[in-house]
Amino acid sequence: MRKTALAVSAVLIAALLVPGVPALAIAPASAAVATAGIKDTNKAYLAKAAKTLGGADAATGKLRDGTLWRSHRDGIVVYSDKRRALTVRNAMARAWADTGWENGRFGYPAGEQYKSGADTRQNFGGGVIGVRPNGTSYWLPKTPKLPDFTVTGAGWGHGVGMSQYGARAMAAEGKSATGILQYYYNPAKVTAGKSAPAGDLRVQVLKSGSSSLAVADGRMRVTDPAARKTYTAPAGSTLTLKRSGSQLSYVLKTAAGYDVVPRDANKDGVNDKNPKAQENKTSSKLRITWEGTRAWASTKRATISIPKANAESSAPGLYRHGYLEAGLLKDQVNLVTSLRLNDEYLYGLAEVPSSWPSAVLQAQAIAGRTYAMRKVARLKESCDCNVTDEVQDQKFTGWTKENEQPGYGAKWKAAVNATLTRNAAGVPTSGKVVAYAGRLAETLYSSSTGGATRNSEDVWGGAALPYLRSRTDPWSLKASANNPYRTWTQRTSQREMAKVFGLNDVVGVKFTRAKDLTISSATATTSSGAAKTLMGNAFRSWASGIGAHSAWITGIKASTTVPKATAINPRNFCTTTVKPGSNLAKAASRARDGAVICLNAGTHKAGNVVLKPRQTLTGHTRSNTRLDGTIAVTTKKSGKLHRIGTARIPAKAPMRLSCNTSSPCNSAQVLFANGAQLTAVSSKSKVKGGTYWIDHKNRAIFTSKASSKKYKYTLATTARAATLGTRARMGNVTVSGYANPGNTGAVWLRGAHSTLSGSTVTSNHGIGVQSNGQATAVLDSFVRRNGQAGISASGGKNTVVRGTEVGKNGWAGFRPATFTGGIAASNKAAVKVSASRILDNRGAGTRGVRARKGAKVSVVSSTVRGNK
Repeated sequence: MRKTALAVSAVLIAALLVPGVPALAIAPASAAVATAGIKDTNKAYLAKAAKTLGGADAATGKLRDGTLWRSHRDGIVVYSDKRRALTVRNAMARAWADTGWENGRFGYPAGEQYKSGADTRQNFGGGVIGVRPNGTSYWLPKTPKLPDFTVTGAGWGHGVGMSQYGARAMAAEGKSATGILQYYYNPAKVTAGKSAPAGDLRVQVLKSGSSSLAVADGRMRVTDPAARKTYTAPAGSTLTLKRSGSQLSYVLKTAAGYDVVPRDANKDGVNDKNPKAQENKTSSKLRITWEGTRAWASTKRATISIPKANAESSAPGLYRHGYLEAGLLKDQVNLVTSLRLNDEYLYGLAEVPSSWPSAVLQAQAIAGRTYAMRKVARLKESCDCNVTDEVQDQKFTGWTKENEQPGYGAKWKAAVNATLTRNAAGVPTSGKVVAYAGRLAETLYSSSTGGATRNSEDVWGGAALPYLRSRTDPWSLKASANNPYRTWTQRTSQREMAKVFGLNDVVGVKFTRAKDLTISSATATTSSGAAKTLMGNAFRSWASGIGAHSAWITGIKASTTVPKATAINPRNFCTTTVKPGSNLAKAASRARDGAVICLNAGTHKAGNVVLKPRQTLTGHTRSNTRLDGTIAVTTKKSGKLHRIGTARIPAKAPMRLSCNTSSPCNSAQVLFANGAQLTAVSSKSKVKGGTYWIDHKNRAIFTSKASSKKYKYTLATTARAATLGTRARMGNVTVSGYANPGNTGAVWLRGAHSTLSGSTVTSNHGIGVQSNGQATAVLDSFVRRNGQAGISASGGKNTVVRGTEVGKNGWAGFRPATFTGGIAASNKAAVKVSASRILDNRGAGTRGVRARKGAKVSVVSSTVRGNK
């Protein structure tokens, strides 16, 4: 249906405006688990995974219900004889680990991971886990609500030919009717048309199961050709019509209720008044005329009213000119009026408001005349007419338009008359039309565009017409157009959108635009990541699409509130909580594989905590959660100095260790005063404030200041803070004061994919972080002031150091050719360092990195300085 300026204004003005919101990508539904042949299926899956995921790098383990898991370089595979094998890749596995693996609220994976925009998501039994490109993770509810959609656009109607609101803005700029028409229909011209100067046009005004019409301000005549009778009814009379079998039944009554057409109910030859009537029937078309028309000259000016004839108004259709025919068409009453095309018909053409500038009104009259003249010689069987009174052709409201008050009807009538020439008798002799190559142009028009008109063949197909080309139409969008369709918004439900695309659901729609700014194609994405594309006309159509107001769509947005993506914090998924002073090693031993062990803020005296496979140990924050390997010690006065005696110091420094004169060997203990690390010196005579000297012979430490309630000494004694098993994780802690033996670390990443993140490892005597497992990681941490190397790697492949500062390590001087400096690698280890800082480390040269025995360390996008 063609949308025009006047015919649909009420519809759009009443449209509900709905704000747009971001689109939502939903996890796909869980895949059904087949039982038959699942062993064979999983066997094939595991064989393929061994290749695509880089081979197994750890022993097979079991989840809580006995499901097996196998670790690979790039992820883990979860499977059992009853559970279809699925892959959880590394980034997703880290997020799953922070929720407690299968022990937490998300349970087991229920499908493979998929893309949602730039994010990666995976469906689990208890919800959706998502990972962003920057590595941060979040979760969504299990069944988030699928979105509805807000579609925005501009313009109204098909957009071919003249834009009515565009014409209004052009008129405001001083353009004439001819200028308007010759722009929109270029290269067609406005000329005088004489092919039907005084001819009649048949207009269907109603087709209905029954009908009635009434006459006012004059008399009405009803002619029944079959009966060869004409009946005259006074003002106020009503003619009622309906189908009776194969004939048209009619009753003509006066305002007082008396029959005008004689009826003989008992067939006695006497005209009965108010009988229980026998119907008057005819097999012909009734001809209805009224006073004051060309068909019935009179000083009176009668009008005919027909209820429901004006489909878009509750008021009846009102007609002043021409005459009516009433007949049956496909078992319905069909009313058709015949009027003189050039003036009587055009007077009732209601395509634009009569208040608009005269140039627009004249342009509309010329376009409407040209359109009707192309139809006048062709009778349509569907309506027994040349045109209908609706926007399938042109909106015609008859006397209602011509008689608009106050004075608007007269203004419209004057615009029509301005496009006519008449003879002395007042009969039109010619009227302006739009013509191309000597023939009437097809003057299609619509309400407005979104900035450009359209090629006719792009809308309806067929041959291209030279005068129906796409042309820029900025006027439709100008303020002077007062166009209510300059922008529009409509709501399309999830159900409707899915039906349009023939999909189970739709979570997002993207679209492309053509040169004429209309929608060219639309592509829907489902919650499972599948996509389907429709051509623009199909997507927006009223028949099978969303029923868009026009083709100029400017936005398609998910209009439902997106479920909040909740950041994954392992502290929200604690399996076990440990207070300072409690036995952390025992708590970890008692907790099951995959448990999240949460530390309350404070100092934990932890020694060699062993994290089982997949366990996560998380502090409150690294600034307030400390793993401390020291014990409290006190001094005794010894001459000018103060002495700390301890059997923890070896009787003599091991001679096999290569020590330099300025630094102690790794057998020296680290001494702290009020938590601050003191500096060791090489002889007793050099001891002064803030320093100490180790006396191996007497197994003592000498320092300059006595211990007291305000000045407390602690001594690094514990060998190691934590050992991490396969895919175990530790984060948000500070590890300090450990006196680990030579070539071992305060934190030992022993298992494949074990990870230290968001932590500080500082002031430990030996290595800060030691890695021997495959694909271990040190992420977003500080590794500082450790006696040997900050981070060591031996044997393990694919170790990752990212977002980490490695600084001021290597001060103890143990084996300067091996584990010193910032990062030291040996025995074919492979370490990749990125987005990190390697600063002021000792014993590994200016790079702060040492690699030997086939090891490789690559450093990219990092800061390296101050190393010796």
